[in-house]
Amino acid sequence: MPRLEFHRLSELRDEAARLLAERYRRQRAAEPLLPDVDDFEAHVPAEGLVAIREGEAVAYLSGEVDGPVARVGFGGHAAAEPEALRDLFAAEAERWAVTRFAVAVPAGEESLVDAWFRLAFGCQFVWAVREVEPAEPVDFGGTIRPATRDDTEAIVDFDELLHVHQRTAPSFSGYVAPPRAEVRAEVWADDAWLPFVAERDGQPVGLLGLYRRPEGGLRVPANNIDLSFAVTQPGARGSGVGRALTAYALNWAHEHGYRSMTVDWRTVNLLSSRFWEHRGFRPQYLRLYRAVP
Repeated sequence: MPRLEFHRLSELRDEAARLLAERYRRQRAAEPLLPDVDDFEAHVPAEGLVAIREGEAVAYLSGEVDGPVARVGFGGHAAAEPEALRDLFAAEAERWAVTRFAVAVPAGEESLVDAWFRLAFGCQFVWAVREVEPAEPVDFGGTIRPATRDDTEAIVDFDELLHVHQRTAPSFSGYVAPPRAEVRAEVWADDAWLPFVAERDGQPVGLLGLYRRPEGGLRVPANNIDLSFAVTQPGARGSGVGRALTAYALNWAHEHGYRSMTVDWRTVNLLSSRFWEHRGFRPQYLRLYRAVP
């Protein structure tokens, strides 16, 4: 087989855009709840490498170093010849000069997932979507309402609870909850964030937050609302609080004219990785991760 040649991405952006467009057409055929995209070159990063075989571009790869991690985004790679991504990674990883790597891979592109798996990557994170439709309310023995500023301390508690949960096995996130004063100052700083509180016997037992995430890119479709935060008190888990909050959020989104809802989760978080797929969310992208000892 003729050898691969590597060229700078900045010199072959049109070829990279062609590869990305072909990949994205397959993605949308499998998952219609992805954005409409016309200009693929706008989603091709500025720097990286393109693999050429016999004069034809067969793959490209681009990533950015973010502290100790090199990250490849939603438009950071595409391939007509997935095996070439392994060669591209070998070349780019030398330049990145880090030992941790995170790559966003279309969930349905099995050949791309396989290429990264054979580079010793594993699945760490999922981005997902579902239609917004009316949902049957769930009786959990309590009530759900929009949060108010009187709920600020409870919201800070739930944020801390999520960090504590993510630090436990098998997640091992390593993230420490920020100071309560910092979280408290941010709770109401962005009016795009819409928190809802589940109460039982007058006490908060769950919190869910929706977020008006900016649309566009290669993930967030038009007329979408993001389910950005959800936590249930440990003692209330399994009693329907999470299901009730999700049904409430879907009904709220439907009443406000949203078409789709996105969510994301860590696959190593046993609770969320099982809960969201059972709520009808379908994976759009996987974040594959590798840390070299």
